[in-house]
Amino acid sequence: MPPADGEVRLPGGNVGGAVRVGDTVRRRTGPWTTAVHGLLDYLAGTGLAAVPRVHGFDEAGREVLDYLPGEVIDVDTSTLSDTRLASTGRWLRSFHEAVATYCPGPQRWYFGMQSLQDGQIICHNDVAPYNMAFDADGLVGVFDWDLAGPGDPVDDLAFLAWNAVPLVRPVNELDDAAIARRLCLLADAYADPAVEASTLLDAALARMRTATDRIEAGQRAGDEGMLALGRVGEPARTRARIDEAMHRVAGIKAALIPRC
Repeated sequence: MPPADGEVRLPGGNVGGAVRVGDTVRRRTGPWTTAVHGLLDYLAGTGLAAVPRVHGFDEAGREVLDYLPGEVIDVDTSTLSDTRLASTGRWLRSFHEAVATYCPGPQRWYFGMQSLQDGQIICHNDVAPYNMAFDADGLVGVFDWDLAGPGDPVDDLAFLAWNAVPLVRPVNELDDAAIARRLCLLADAYADPAVEASTLLDAALARMRTATDRIEAGQRAGDEGMLALGRVGEPARTRARIDEAMHRVAGIKAALIPRC
């Protein structure tokens, strides 16, 4: 598919960046692209909603995917409504159920050659409002699948909780009771009896520590995407927010007791 005139650079994209051409998005590729396209093709076959379809590559070597229309929330300036937050939890559970039978064997994912281990599925690994599109009723698109790969489904949910509840943000600050209520809302929407709001809180903090370690390791290795995150203050910014969140854990858990 040839590149077209009228390219419009899309906002965000600290790791990869993307441009819109008509009803498609063009993005850089990497050693992980074959594995990601296999995943997206599989999900298309399951009928899972809100996932971009793959349309090959253009003459510039960029991947060509569906453009997913909708509102993208800036997590540093806005907070998801309850309706939208619940829709993310429901979609994530649907995705995890759809991908549970996908066993691609050893693949080159973003973080290297990996195979599924016991209890793992292929996770999105970056599922957050900045990689989602919404309409008035809820989630209508999930994009930026570059970081997909084997993982624990609870880690996917924990990353979503960190960013979508959210646990710590400099604007629209929520008190402990509000965070507790929204954690319960997300856990209930995900609807896994094994996942409780209190354990989700602990998992979110652990998941973000892992994320910062990965970013730092990638920066030491010269990874282009991780270096781009460094230019916006990562991982130092997230580590500061983890420290702040740790001071609030007791208060949030106390607020959870009468709610969940």
